[in-house]
Amino acid sequence: MISAEHLTVALNGRDVARDVSFWLRDGELAALVGPNGAGKSSVLKALAGVTPSAGEVRICDAPADKLTVRERARRLAWLPQTRPVAWNLLAEDVVALGRFAGAPAPFDRMGEADRAAVVAALEKADATHLIGRSFQALSGGEQARVHLARLLASPAPVLLLDEPCAALDIAHQLSLMAALAAEAAAGRTVIVVLHDLELAARFCPRVLVMQAGELVADGAPDAALSAEVLGQVFGVRKSAEGRLERANP
Repeated sequence: MISAEHLTVALNGRDVARDVSFWLRDGELAALVGPNGAGKSSVLKALAGVTPSAGEVRICDAPADKLTVRERARRLAWLPQTRPVAWNLLAEDVVALGRFAGAPAPFDRMGEADRAAVVAALEKADATHLIGRSFQALSGGEQARVHLARLLASPAPVLLLDEPCAALDIAHQLSLMAALAAEAAAGRTVIVVLHDLELAARFCPRVLVMQAGELVADGAPDAALSAEVLGQVFGVRKSAEGRLERANP
């Protein structure tokens, strides 16, 4: 599980997230949504411990600020919005980085169990055909799937993903969300930042909505993405056919 209590994040002297509190149980899949600049990525970075914050974050019942970097990595895996890879590694070696907290080694030097975990993660990300290929030679969508596999290869019980669908075609967006739902069903806690509200409502039993740095809605999709929230936060409404459209075109 993971929780935030009165979480506040400041950048350049300005609060980009203020007094955010929520608690997620084991096996829960939650979408974190909101318009551009709402503070979603800042909250995720604070949970991952890569940006300073005030308030309390707890990961698997442990205060995050008391954990070492390795202890945090064993509890939490984070997929950032920007994912540079400095070296032209093989795809499977990038995925193997997800095992680093427990077994720091390239794929061909890993033990049998760790290699099996890497291959299983590649299968979940529909990326096994990329084994043996140089990461820098892959398309943006293929790289995104390798990064997803890296996250899934981690044994951490908490997964954080920041806009993982951005570079993916619609088929792989659906596959990714199904894979995250399966991880939650297996007991992992998953928070995923999404811009596609329909994907969030379809796959995530819980939706957290942010606006201007504050958490303004938290609940099941029908409640968190009510007509009032859609209009006030996103400036959209549902048409008679159920499609989202601008509230004031």
